[in-house]
Amino acid sequence: MPEWGRIALRSLLAVVVLCGVYLGLAWWTGRQVPSQVVVEGVSIGGLGPEEAVERLTRELADTAKAPIRVDLADTGTSIALEPSSAGLSIDIPGTLDGLVGFTLDPTKIWGHLSGRVERPVRVVVDEPRLTAALTEKARAVETPVAEGGISLAAGKVVTTPARPGVALSVSDAVRKVSQGWPRVPSVTADVTTTQPTVSQARLDEAVRTFATPAMSGPITIVVGERSATLTPDQFSGAITMAADSAGAIAPVFDKEALTGAVVAATSGMITPAKDARIILEGGNPVVQPSVDGVGVDTAQAADLLIGAMVSPTRKITLPSVLTKATFTTEAAQALGVKQIVATFDSAFPANADRTVNLTTAANTINGTLIKPGEVFSLNGVLGERTAAKGYREAGMILNGRLVQATGGGVSQISTVVYNLAWFAGVELTQHQAHSFYISRYPAGREATVNWPTIDNKWTNTTPYGILVQMWVSGGQVHGRLWSTKLYDVEAVAGPRTNPRPGKVITDTQPGCVPQNSLVAGFDITVKRVIRQGGAVLKTESYTTKYDSENKIVCAAR
Repeated sequence: MPEWGRIALRSLLAVVVLCGVYLGLAWWTGRQVPSQVVVEGVSIGGLGPEEAVERLTRELADTAKAPIRVDLADTGTSIALEPSSAGLSIDIPGTLDGLVGFTLDPTKIWGHLSGRVERPVRVVVDEPRLTAALTEKARAVETPVAEGGISLAAGKVVTTPARPGVALSVSDAVRKVSQGWPRVPSVTADVTTTQPTVSQARLDEAVRTFATPAMSGPITIVVGERSATLTPDQFSGAITMAADSAGAIAPVFDKEALTGAVVAATSGMITPAKDARIILEGGNPVVQPSVDGVGVDTAQAADLLIGAMVSPTRKITLPSVLTKATFTTEAAQALGVKQIVATFDSAFPANADRTVNLTTAANTINGTLIKPGEVFSLNGVLGERTAAKGYREAGMILNGRLVQATGGGVSQISTVVYNLAWFAGVELTQHQAHSFYISRYPAGREATVNWPTIDNKWTNTTPYGILVQMWVSGGQVHGRLWSTKLYDVEAVAGPRTNPRPGKVITDTQPGCVPQNSLVAGFDITVKRVIRQGGAVLKTESYTTKYDSENKIVCAAR
């Protein structure tokens, strides 16, 4: 073999050997982590993949579990996140990607043998979970915006400070935690700030320029030669401090309430007007004249009071004014109360308690004036009959039986009232007859009353006033109506029909009240004929159906 052939063969063998050695070296290095690899401070150089995973898992276990703190910038507050519950984890197998494996690249082989590699651990971030965890934690430390305010309750100035609202910027916190964990123990995240509608400076200005001066002391109200004072607690309830859309705060005044406060403060300066009265004097109706009063003109009171709240003098002056009576002398005279237009008297049996009730009711009704168009209501005038008003227990009819009740017997007053209205020719608005006939009353022309279910009403349909006169004397209830006579009224009673005999009932119940009469029930129609100037103006018919009155015998059981 020529010399050049031997040289070529030796060279070929050398190349084959070198390639074998290179391939062996590549295979060997591909099975190990590079000799100087450091992951998050943990050296894993020269280890096999399984050994490297085991070492990193062990050495980084505490780091993977350690909470990360999120500071809210410039607030001094923070929150802490548990990595596992916040969607944060480390991927150790992924961290080793590219560090092991067969390669013929000489630079990578050389790096395996000699280069130092600093590699961060690979982080897996579940962003929706991290966002949710940060949002929930942030709620506990966020500061809601506090709107400031000024209260003037009870005349005292009380200020509620304004405070901005501060909340974590969750998106910024997600970004910084994702970038920093687990290499840093904490991150500082941005916050969002919400300013109150009214700044503290605006509140302070309103307190200085209005609230404090307004509540600083009483305001003097001068009317002529007299004066009164109005203290802050008496008018502060009519003032509200409110903010507008521009963030300015100013007083809002309830002018009606301010005027009311002035009226109350000056009430001692008022001499009320007195209405005219129509009374019976010496047996005739007499007009007691009305008397003008003196009042305070409060038309401008609210505006003047508002100005005085911030005035150094703290004083307002109001004019006095004459006040007219509601019912003047002229109005009373025009009612034409001058003569008797109806009269009716009703006798009653002797009974001390019943007589007291009749007298009490008659005295209450006496002097009642019914103006044109007004309605007289017996229950309205008397009210509930009570012992406190002087009424006593006496007999009354209830469900067809006599019972004892406070105010018993007042139906006799009702019958007198009804007959007065009948003969005056006014409208008989509401009435109800007794359930059975009582002989001392005119049949079909009487009325009972009971509180509050049964009333006796009539309406003054004349153009004149009607004055009621009533008194008790000589065993009778006497009634008169005074007005201007318009009508002549007649009562025409028809026959008693449909008789219904009574019966005898023996009652063994406690509280039984005996009834000695045995009176048949019947029907009767009574006509009211109203004439004016001799001509018949109206004819009305009223039919009454009386139950029989039974005889009640009370017996012991």
